[in-house]
Amino acid sequence: MTWRRRLPETLYLKDGRKVATLAQARDVLLSLPAGRQADPLWQSAAQLLMETAYRGRRTPISDIGRQLLRTFVADRLI
Repeated sequence: MTWRRRLPETLYLKDGRKVATLAQARDVLLSLPAGRQADPLWQSAAQLLMETAYRGRRTPISDIGRQLLRTFVADRLI
């Protein structure tokens, strides 16, 4: 398990939180209401996050960084 892995760049949310690690990204996801977590865009981000943290995914961590950025922008968190 590699929740401490750092993202390629730190993401700063409008509410003042920063997301620099997989653990911080997980915390943002878990803080969302269930309805938003069920959104396909968030589901895709969650799946990639889990693969990166738990399964030792070999694809570069930049993939989850890009997915999180797209998801945060689409959800107007950034």
